[in-house]
Amino acid sequence: MIFVAEIGSNHKGIMAIAHEMIRQSALAGADIAKFQFRDPHDPIRGLAINNASQLADWCDHYGIELMASIFSFEALELAKSIGMNRYKIAYQMKNSGLAGAIMREGKETFASGIENGRINQNVRGIACVSCYPTYPRDVWIPDSFSDRPGDYYGYSSHVHGISDALVAVARGAKYIEKHVTMDKTECSIKDNAFSLSFDEFQMMVFVGTEMARLL
Repeated sequence: MIFVAEIGSNHKGIMAIAHEMIRQSALAGADIAKFQFRDPHDPIRGLAINNASQLADWCDHYGIELMASIFSFEALELAKSIGMNRYKIAYQMKNSGLAGAIMREGKETFASGIENGRINQNVRGIACVSCYPTYPRDVWIPDSFSDRPGDYYGYSSHVHGISDALVAVARGAKYIEKHVTMDKTECSIKDNAFSLSFDEFQMMVFVGTEMARLL
């Protein structure tokens, strides 16, 4: 099982918060702390791409892997330069030339919203509904997950709580991605409201891991 703590923009562009979120993600049992490599000129979304080496050092210190959604060719070069082991292709980029370039790197790549699941040897399709948040009537979870070509490998969620993620684990998902937050009521970043607290994330990891052992 791979559990991914999506930090995204919930650090609010503040390095001290980004550091604490990496630390809390590791304590909560996440395998990966995920950021977004976006516009370096954006005061919030630019934090990760402008401080990638520092984030990588912090992740290494806490024993958690750094991964990022790649939103530009420059971001891809940066990810390569810091030795990122795996990449994420966001739903918005799935049909772009950039997505093709990322896939050609040959590294394990998780791609949200790829309709045909695993499309080649190194790309793993991740089921995702691109609504922020995703409310119960809009939740979509494949009937089954596997590593076979044409199947989805994992699940990325924008749903409140952990129940949908546990349903995905029960159906065979090997990758679970959920946003995390220090404060659900902090409204300057919209993702906070549907993100998991670190206690919730830890519970998801504990229960999900136990469930996976029984499958």
